[in-house]
Amino acid sequence: MLNLTQLKYLGTNHVKIMEWPIEPSLAQGEDYRGNQLLAQNISVKGYDAILEEYVYITPSDIKEIISAVPYAWDSFHGQGIDLGGGVACISSTIACKESVENIICVEVTEDVVRLCQPIVISTILGSEQQKVTPCIGDFNNLHLSPQSIDFAVAWGSLHHSYQLVETLIECKRVLKPDGNLIVVERAHDNSTTQNKIEDLLNIEYPEDFLRKTYRDPSMRLTRRDNGEHEYRYDDWSKAFRQAGFKIKSARVIRSDSSNNVPVNDAGIPEVHLGAKLGGFLTSKVGYLLSPS
Repeated sequence: MLNLTQLKYLGTNHVKIMEWPIEPSLAQGEDYRGNQLLAQNISVKGYDAILEEYVYITPSDIKEIISAVPYAWDSFHGQGIDLGGGVACISSTIACKESVENIICVEVTEDVVRLCQPIVISTILGSEQQKVTPCIGDFNNLHLSPQSIDFAVAWGSLHHSYQLVETLIECKRVLKPDGNLIVVERAHDNSTTQNKIEDLLNIEYPEDFLRKTYRDPSMRLTRRDNGEHEYRYDDWSKAFRQAGFKIKSARVIRSDSSNNVPVNDAGIPEVHLGAKLGGFLTSKVGYLLSPS
């Protein structure tokens, strides 16, 4: 285990990797094991396969989606942190912005960091790859000084937290008073019943999905087993408020431009983009938050 001040060069890309202690139980779940398998298999295929099989989106999609949330893209400057940053596609895209000095990309799955992040970072940033620092770590335990970060971003990661409010509180601790947290997530209408939420979590993955994610196709794996959580719009708002964040702006972002798609029941303005949203999603919600 590296100590908190050590950085390590990895492979020919010379990408520095930071390692923070993580809660051991986080490495025991099916979501962790699944991401390990995915990273081991797609990293040997290169950059395009990593984006296609892990994030399902491109840097241009990422910028378009974040920019749809008022003032979100403008908030990226100085030192940042990416909470649950996966293969570092989000971090690297944001780091292309001249005003961004560095982003620590925190991801709990070791092989995602060691095998995939260096490929993605070096491909997107080239000679500026030092602007993203890969970090094996737990977003509930950020080894940073209080009020030391100018911005934070969490793209599709917070719904995997087993302690959502605690995760947000830890993020708020390291943010400067004038810093911002940008969240891109999925959400359900407030009218969604708890029975419906439970049904969604109990869905079993089909054999085709298991094969595509390099798992045993005969295994039984539910979405709940895979670390998923489902939140309504009001659930997100309540968690932000409990953690001490204020919503500065929000947008529901849809890829389906059909007039037959019902407007969300939370009263959040909607925008329709041509960008891919990742996976099978046809909508996301983006928030710009500030410490209140």
